[in-house]
Amino acid sequence: MSAATLLFYTVSCLFTGGLGVLFILFGARTLSFDKAEVFLTSASGIAVLFLSGACLTLLLGYFLFLIYRNRLATARFSQEGERGKIEISPYAVQEFISGILQEELGITRFRVRLQHKEDGIAIYVRIALSPLERVAEVGSRIQETLTRRVMERTGVEVREVSVLVGKIRPHAQKLQEKDEEGDESENEL
Repeated sequence: MSAATLLFYTVSCLFTGGLGVLFILFGARTLSFDKAEVFLTSASGIAVLFLSGACLTLLLGYFLFLIYRNRLATARFSQEGERGKIEISPYAVQEFISGILQEELGITRFRVRLQHKEDGIAIYVRIALSPLERVAEVGSRIQETLTRRVMERTGVEVREVSVLVGKIRPHAQKLQEKDEEGDESENEL
């Protein structure tokens, strides 16, 4: 999380918490509207109103940004076919990529994230490897295979495939974790 985001979250929490406390104090009649009116007509009160309005406007902008980002993330990949539009959901593409990682590449622990790019898709894969596997070779193999197979099967242009090796676990640890997990799926989408 960036420093700006952390600052924004902190200010938002303090602001909404402060509003909540004020509403409770007004409801409990600890504060009166007459006293509030006197304060709000003063120079300090007007400054507080402008600051509150600015915070609420920023909060609105942030929520609109979240809505926009969510719409992009859930937007379908579409292309024109001979008889109309063909659409593929991001979830279907994600499942397809998961199948490739498991069945073709033999990777059992991973996360897949997709992002729309201009006329295509960016694929972000986070994996766990054993110490015997070569990171560069596995990463290149994932990039080449996903780029080729996703385009072949879905028609969606792959603009980027980023691979992050999040863990390199000893083989003994891998077997021990499997025994502890039982039948739970190791894939995280």
